Amino acid sequence: MADIRGRLELAHRLHSTERWVEACDEFLAVDEVEPLGAKDLELLAESAQVMGRGELAVAALRRAYGARVASGDISRAIAIAFWLWQALVISGEVSRAAGWAALMRDLVRQKSEGRDAGPAETSETGNSGWLLVTDAHGLIRSGRYDEAVGVLETAARLGSLQAEADLKAFATTLWGRALVKAGRLGEGLTHLDEAMVAIVDRDTTPRATSMLYCSAIATCLEAHEWSRAREWTLALGAWLDELPHQSGVYFGNCRIYRSLLWRLRGDWSQALQELDEVCGELREGFGQRIAGHAWYELGELHRLLGEPEAANDYRRARERGAEDQPGLALLRLSQGETAAAVGGIRRALAEAPDPLARLGLLPACVQIMLAAGDLDAAGSAAEEIASIATTYDTPVVRAELAQARGGVALAEGDASSALTLLRSAAGTWRELEAPYALASVAVLVGQACRDLGDDEAADAELESARDTFARLGAQPDVRRVQELQRLVRRTVQAGTHALTSRELEVLALVAAGASNHEIAGRLFLSDRTVHRHVSHIFDKLGVHSRTAAAAVAIRERLIGA
Repeated sequence: MADIRGRLELAHRLHSTERWVEACDEFLAVDEVEPLGAKDLELLAESAQVMGRGELAVAALRRAYGARVASGDISRAIAIAFWLWQALVISGEVSRAAGWAALMRDLVRQKSEGRDAGPAETSETGNSGWLLVTDAHGLIRSGRYDEAVGVLETAARLGSLQAEADLKAFATTLWGRALVKAGRLGEGLTHLDEAMVAIVDRDTTPRATSMLYCSAIATCLEAHEWSRAREWTLALGAWLDELPHQSGVYFGNCRIYRSLLWRLRGDWSQALQELDEVCGELREGFGQRIAGHAWYELGELHRLLGEPEAANDYRRARERGAEDQPGLALLRLSQGETAAAVGGIRRALAEAPDPLARLGLLPACVQIMLAAGDLDAAGSAAEEIASIATTYDTPVVRAELAQARGGVALAEGDASSALTLLRSAAGTWRELEAPYALASVAVLVGQACRDLGDDEAADAELESARDTFARLGAQPDVRRVQELQRLVRRTVQAGTHALTSRELEVLALVAAGASNHEIAGRLFLSDRTVHRHVSHIFDKLGVHSRTAAAAVAIRERLIGA
């Protein structure tokens, strides 16, 4: 008996010092000799849950739930039922999760009616806060954000009244998320800030801490509020670095968000190593929905690096229930499969359930439609970003809008307007320390400078972008910029009458005898856009016919150089 007590005390110490693997082993060893009580079963379940041992966690929680109900401790039984519901949702067992939500509802009703309450139960108010949190999850998933706000306000108040730090933090975090999704960005961020105080100060339990960090960071990233996401990711990283173990689905999700912020700030090798480890740990079993998120982010890095594994990463993400766009469409675009890219991004936008989901797709849509020559579709996507920006007015959204509008203006031949917009976007990306985004807009700035006849400035912008891409390891972008640099230098040597690169492409086809309609098909442009390019070519060359334009092009070696 003394040995059992000693091992149980050891298990408690291991749990309190966040050594969950060893704590699990000690609790299980004791349980083989003498069945654990409800409190120890809850500690075993938490240890197993944070380490990703889902089946063990569920089994321990079910036993703890039975023990709490038998003793009449309905409040604790409701809280345990919540963690069972949450574990089953993560594992994708929606029907079983719904069953536990129904049991929670029944317990709350029993408690409010004062039935089946044993000596441990003295309150008649009922602990319904956890049930309200599960209800709010469903409301948010179905887009009923305003209803969720009211439910979560009540849940947060109950958490405060009952001094339950986990409940209050859960409700407040989801309250903030519901407000953000409802378009009330300022209010939502205020509630997220409030919840993060308790989380950063370690007032919440480890499994709640990991989940709430991820939820708050995810909400900020969805709203393109990078500053808070970065600040909270730094706090998350400091917490993770103190832990002896970071495996399992809960910490895996935290590490995914940490790697995402590393990618945004340019630490690609660090992000790649983290995601490789997480995907390896979550290859099968508990938490496959979160594994899908990890595979998508790994695909994003492989795509940017030009690695062939990207397509398989997106496939694995899709198999686990995650969306594979816009990454897959951008991959297809880089592979020259423009039609597949257009189809993929259009399908994703057709299924996007709300403005924030669309906001995550629209910048890629602009890029893809410009590459496909569909200026009308690109312009419409840019203006939809503008509409969303009236609600989600963050620096990132403003930069994305300026870049999108600048890209469209550039494609329409209005390099002056494009340059003003693109310079604005570049300034924001520089302030946010987002090197890949900054280099991407520098390429467009270089093209605008070239179209305005400032080849020296164009070459400087492209050189800066190429150096950044090379440092990051973005080889597809390095090759793309090198081709643009060759074009700039070739046109400087030949003299091009200030023709843009697109106008030179059109001129080459005009000289080959192609009609406007044929040129549109070859370059994926509209007939109207080709007509405008031909008119600009005639004006710049000082000619009035296709034959004369072809003659100038051949005589002055504007084509075929």
